[in-house]
Amino acid sequence: MTDSRGEERQYLRGVFVVLAATVLWSLSGIFVRLTDEATAWQMTAWRAGSTAVALFIFLCLRYRGDVWRRFRQLEPRALLASAGFFAVGSTLYVLSLNLTTVANVACLASTAPIFTVVLARIFAGERTGPLAWTATVLALVGVAVIFWNDMDSGNTPGNLLSLVVAFCFSGQTVALRRFRSMDMVPAICIGAAVVFLGVGVVAGNLAATGHDIFILVAMGIVQLAAPLVLFVRAARYVPAVQLSLIALLDVVFNPLWAWIGVGEAPGPSAFLGGGIIVGAVLISILLPRWLATRR
Repeated sequence: MTDSRGEERQYLRGVFVVLAATVLWSLSGIFVRLTDEATAWQMTAWRAGSTAVALFIFLCLRYRGDVWRRFRQLEPRALLASAGFFAVGSTLYVLSLNLTTVANVACLASTAPIFTVVLARIFAGERTGPLAWTATVLALVGVAVIFWNDMDSGNTPGNLLSLVVAFCFSGQTVALRRFRSMDMVPAICIGAAVVFLGVGVVAGNLAATGHDIFILVAMGIVQLAAPLVLFVRAARYVPAVQLSLIALLDVVFNPLWAWIGVGEAPGPSAFLGGGIIVGAVLISILLPRWLATRR
């Protein structure tokens, strides 16, 4: 009984932590609105670079003289999966924004829970029950309601890349669950550094204004590094499918902050779809616990 209560507390703590990570992720729109002239490539490079530095400082403060051993102890498969999915997903996200509409990218990237269901079963041994499937389908209905009028059926290359972005997020989520016995922050730190170097080479010129660099560095620390640390911690206690579902709340929070911060009022479909997504997340979190209590 004591062990089950302890596991329940750890699970609820993990849910709270991934919610906090999602809130921080959803600040991306506000940060982008605060920039003046930075291109999408410059945004990606500076954000990734500051994320890598912030994560390395975090690791140094946490492990002190033992930090390099933490990097060396990474299992090659864990490093390749986590760093690889992060690097590819982050880079393709920018490329997809240049090839299709923002609405297409946001909507198609939100299909991540579907990929997570499959990958979690194969690589993490996590079976998905009827409730999780129901919550996943319901959440995707909410996403469709939000973006239905804005979706563009054209721009096929960008749409396909958006699906790859969703797959990469799912792959990273499952990798964090599969290797949750080790600290995966060093792997993500390496992935962020790879993005900075790779995008820097492609972009050629990263000379943004001082104002934009300040905003993007702050974005890398607050909107990416901090939630990644929280997400890695939450992955120890929360199943992969629920992690993906809770992260979908970004679709709800992002326009909310834009509304509060810069007065971009969401339409009726955003409220309706957002309510459906919130309901789906609550079903995935609360209903299994309620049924277990009833039993």
